Amino acid sequence: MKIVNRNEIEVEDYQEIFKKESHHNHEIIETENGVLRWKANPDVERLLKNISLNDLCPLLNCLGYGKNSEVYRKLYRDIGYSLSGYWEIFYWDWNNEVQDYER
Repeated sequence: MKIVNRNEIEVEDYQEIFKKESHHNHEIIETENGVLRWKANPDVERLLKNISLNDLCPLLNCLGYGKNSEVYRKLYRDIGYSLSGYWEIFYWDWNNEVQDYER
């Protein structure tokens, strides 16, 4: 695993993420297999051993946090989601009709 500077990443879809989410400096790592991921937060990983995303996401919705909220997105960054998966969930219009970013 190595930390990657987001300025070195040239994938157009990922640049879209970086432009819209310039308010955070969440680190990005490259795995041994060459996959770019957000660097996982060990505390969040530990907590998610007791609850699944399938249970947590509806709870966030009940608390008023939509899919495009910063709370929701930060959760995905903190679990170490891949940048490609993150783009598909939050930026691909097939999965997210309302791609507006809520801060």
